[in-house]
Amino acid sequence: MRGLIKLPMRLMLSLIILSFMVALVTLCFIASDLNQQNTRQNHLLLEKALLTRQEVMQFHLSDNAEWGEAYENLHRTVNKEWAWTRQNLGESLFETFAYEGVFVISPQGETVYSVIDGKPQPRSFSAWLGRDLLPILQQLLQNSDGKALSRFVVANHQLVLISASWITTGGDNSVQPVAGPPSLMIFADRLTPAKLLQLGHEYGIRQLRVDFTLPASAEPLADSLRLSTDGQPALLRWQNANPGGTLLTGLLPLLILTMLIVLFGALMLMRSALRKAQLNDENTWLLAQSQQALSASERRFRDIAETTTDWIWEMDAHLRFSWISGRFPVVTGFNSEEWLQRTLDEFLLCDERQRDRLKQFQHAGGQLTLSGCRYLSAQHQPRYCNLTLKRVSLAQGDPGFRGSATDVTLEMEAQARAHYLSHFDELTGLANRVQMREFLTGKLSLPMPSQPMLAMIMIDLDKFKPVNDLFGHAAGDKVLHEVSERIRSTLNGNGLVARLGGDEFVIILPEAGTHAQIDALCQQLIKQLNAPFMVYDNTIQIGASLGIALAPQDADNASDLLRFADIALYKAKNSGRNHWIFFHRDMEEKIVQRREMEHALREAIQEDQLRLVYQTRYDLLTARISAVEALVRWQHPRLGLLMPDQFIPLAEETGLISALSDWVLFNACRDIARYRPEMAVSVNISATELQDGALPERIARVLQLSGLPSQRLEIEVTESALLSDPEKTLAVMQAVKALGVKFLIDDFGTGYASLCYLRAFPFDGIKIDRSFISPLTESQQARQVVENMIGLGKAYALSVTAEGVETPMQMSQLQDLACDAIQGYYIGRPLPLPQISTTAPVSEA
Repeated sequence: MRGLIKLPMRLMLSLIILSFMVALVTLCFIASDLNQQNTRQNHLLLEKALLTRQEVMQFHLSDNAEWGEAYENLHRTVNKEWAWTRQNLGESLFETFAYEGVFVISPQGETVYSVIDGKPQPRSFSAWLGRDLLPILQQLLQNSDGKALSRFVVANHQLVLISASWITTGGDNSVQPVAGPPSLMIFADRLTPAKLLQLGHEYGIRQLRVDFTLPASAEPLADSLRLSTDGQPALLRWQNANPGGTLLTGLLPLLILTMLIVLFGALMLMRSALRKAQLNDENTWLLAQSQQALSASERRFRDIAETTTDWIWEMDAHLRFSWISGRFPVVTGFNSEEWLQRTLDEFLLCDERQRDRLKQFQHAGGQLTLSGCRYLSAQHQPRYCNLTLKRVSLAQGDPGFRGSATDVTLEMEAQARAHYLSHFDELTGLANRVQMREFLTGKLSLPMPSQPMLAMIMIDLDKFKPVNDLFGHAAGDKVLHEVSERIRSTLNGNGLVARLGGDEFVIILPEAGTHAQIDALCQQLIKQLNAPFMVYDNTIQIGASLGIALAPQDADNASDLLRFADIALYKAKNSGRNHWIFFHRDMEEKIVQRREMEHALREAIQEDQLRLVYQTRYDLLTARISAVEALVRWQHPRLGLLMPDQFIPLAEETGLISALSDWVLFNACRDIARYRPEMAVSVNISATELQDGALPERIARVLQLSGLPSQRLEIEVTESALLSDPEKTLAVMQAVKALGVKFLIDDFGTGYASLCYLRAFPFDGIKIDRSFISPLTESQQARQVVENMIGLGKAYALSVTAEGVETPMQMSQLQDLACDAIQGYYIGRPLPLPQISTTAPVSEA
């Protein structure tokens, strides 16, 4: 026996040693691969950083060179007062973007305007650079059709990023170009050692520096990047993080120690195995003794394995427990010994159907499954289980039963809860809309006499919205709960009370009686609801308006009865509130009024009754107002000034939304082009507009007619607008995006769109909803949520704007969280565009 054991043990030791050698070689290979991956990653990151720096400089240059005013004041004439004094092309380019050189070159090659290190200096571009690059730059611009370009050059033993562009009108139709070649605008950025270190720090590249000593023909080192600088060698170098060496330093000693421990353990195991082999023969007879018990045990558990189980048991032929598994006391709380020799009938609280099935099974045999069997736990709590029973022969050969019981209490409670939630309002415990309709349909299906026997009373609470606004939603919920109790107590068990949602309730009285009795009940209801509510030591006063419809006098179906009660309620609310009104046929004029409102809105768009106001957006980085949001108002000739939520839904329902959107887009773009050409303007677009394939063409026409550059227009959409037909929405957005228009997500965080939409859809920025900004200064959790939202926007390279900023403390915290821009009453209230000041962006606290 010992000889048979030694050979496998030696093989095991050999395999252990071989495994550790393979692990060591693999570790070295991984360390080398990590170093190579780190080098490649740094190379790619540095290329991306340099490309981004070039693109940003080109963007800033294009923004200043492709500008009608710049063409007037820097090409047609050289107006240094416009350029320097008004800061249109002044020290902000150095202070904000660290551009050391800003030059304007006339068509004759003369430097007519220059800002060096943030100061105006009469110095030519070639003298400042130390090289004459103007012919090369002009040739490159001619080859690129005048589009802004940038390139790296070496000058005075420094790496310099140069960006150049012709000065043009930029599509400004109000500026007429003059004949002859254009002037040239140049931005220069010296990549000093400090700037290179900062650039490397931003991208996780250590000790980034420039080296001019490597010959042009030499092969660059692994941790370096050769730059194209017009034949003059320039090499960017950095220090590799050496993750492979760190991995080896940390894991190699641990691997060796583990190998020694395993080898020692294997030797001890071999010694123990040899010792046990000597005792093997002595124990053989013990195995024979246990074979019979093991065989019985195998049969038992083979049968049990055929039935899934929480706890298992055996019963004799009379369904008395003879064995119960250890899981039984855990699930039921009973001691297993208490139930031995007691029957299954004593344990279960079966209904008649389940008892009959058990009796039939006891005689017929086979297998039986009972679902949802009820029993009481040791704590006298009702619980439920699914039983599976099977007729078998027990260990002694006697007939009996084996089976399992799976506890499904949580599932049954969940089903009961789901049924409750589908028929009852969770806040008040009243019936919900589903149960109300079922009840009403059932009552209306019964034969009714000619005299009205059923009344529907629709209740809407007056002055309830200020409760939520002043005291919070928790106080509002308590008021709604107390309202439901008062309504139930007033009815005294008669009829059905339901909550349809918000502050709207319905009472259905199957035997309402006469008009006088209904009047008395309504008077009592209003009296009860007018009584003060004490909530959190506050006295709250509300009221109620009631609308009543009768069946079968007014209607004989649930839909019409609900509609007529709602019409009567609307009439009651417009009659001074705290009233109740019975429905009359002439009240259907409400539908006519809606048609009149639709006609009035159509006339408002055509007859210039709409007004635009603008709310400013403050850029925290540049400390100036950078954009405005256009908000539409309706100056109704009869109803006065109407807010968007009073007519936008009507426009969407009636198909007027396209005409309304075209009006807002055109007037907003025209106003910005006329009064604030340096700003961007954002316009809200509804979800239905994003499904309109003609939207890109409409926006292009508006931009052409208004003369606004497309990059100055931003379209705001809500998250929920992306959920309906995402593929079509994406196609429309991409077509609009191709025009140069930007997209922002409005009310970010309040919709249902998933985060994957941030990648899939071409968004340029997000606007965090005001509900997240309001508690910012009072809650650390709210601050963490806003910080995560800002981080999420940054991760997707999106600009982040915070809406609803109303205090300087909120503004300060958003600056600390690196938010890009803010918007709210602290910055400025919505005003006509000419009244908006760019010199005082923050309102008085």
